[in-house]
Amino acid sequence: MFKSVLLVGATGGLGQYVAQELLNNRESFSRVGFYHNTARPTDESKAALLKTLQDGGIEIIAADGYANPNPYKGFECVMIFLGNHGLHLQPTIIDAAIEAGVRHFYPSEYGADVTAGQNWTQRYYKYKVITREHLEQRGKEVPDLGWTLFLLGRLTEWAAIRHFGFDNKNASARIYGTSSGRQSLINVEDTAQYLVATLQDAFASGENAHRRTYRISGSTVTYGEIFDILQRVTGRKYEVTYLHVEDALVEEAEAKARGDIDAELAASHKLIQGREGTLLPQPWNNDRFPHLHPKGVEESLRSAFGAEKFRKFLGLS
Repeated sequence: MFKSVLLVGATGGLGQYVAQELLNNRESFSRVGFYHNTARPTDESKAALLKTLQDGGIEIIAADGYANPNPYKGFECVMIFLGNHGLHLQPTIIDAAIEAGVRHFYPSEYGADVTAGQNWTQRYYKYKVITREHLEQRGKEVPDLGWTLFLLGRLTEWAAIRHFGFDNKNASARIYGTSSGRQSLINVEDTAQYLVATLQDAFASGENAHRRTYRISGSTVTYGEIFDILQRVTGRKYEVTYLHVEDALVEEAEAKARGDIDAELAASHKLIQGREGTLLPQPWNNDRFPHLHPKGVEESLRSAFGAEKFRKFLGLS
């Protein structure tokens, strides 16, 4: 169980939901910090988030970059929530925090199991694999170093965006795979609740108990079921084109050749999904937290499609 936690890279995506959940449970922790990298610009929404967190009793730890050990001092645990273009910074963060005395990390996993199927070799997971290998190496040097891998499949609200082949504005999609292709999904707010619950979960006994993995998800659904749900949610029938899975390799290679990293990552993820790489292996660990009950896919998508804050994200405006 951890009493002092520092969030790194938590200004968007899942990270901001975890920050809010920690704010909701502030009394359970002696110290909660939010790492503010001053080397990056601060827009209005980020400034508003920082103020909300600070007003709620969360420390704003300002620093230029991530390599200085000082900002990490005094924290037991560092949770990393960097996006695709920041994942390569995780070894730097880990090394600086270890030097500062931190002995537990949540690396930026929060998705598929990179050891499942062919995931380990995919471009999309390159820096997650490097980070895991870095932790294993540092763990040989620092025996009391621990980490938590939190695997969830995919976040439901992220399941139907343009990056992965959906055009919600025109009710259409181009999907590598078939209508029977499966993926595991869980609501983003529920995920944040589970994550905070793991911080308070007692460690098991035995060797390497401080190096743990949680598999938490809500539902496993097929593409066909997702499009049936979207029709009920939006009132429109989606025009779906299913493409041969391995053709995603061509899209990935073309994106790499023209230097379009975002398109390269998107194509890599489309291939992963088509191969069912985001299907989270059983058994799941939801039963460790019986007080939590994740929302279903339809409830989550209905909420997202009805929320103004998701309109741009979903390509509706």
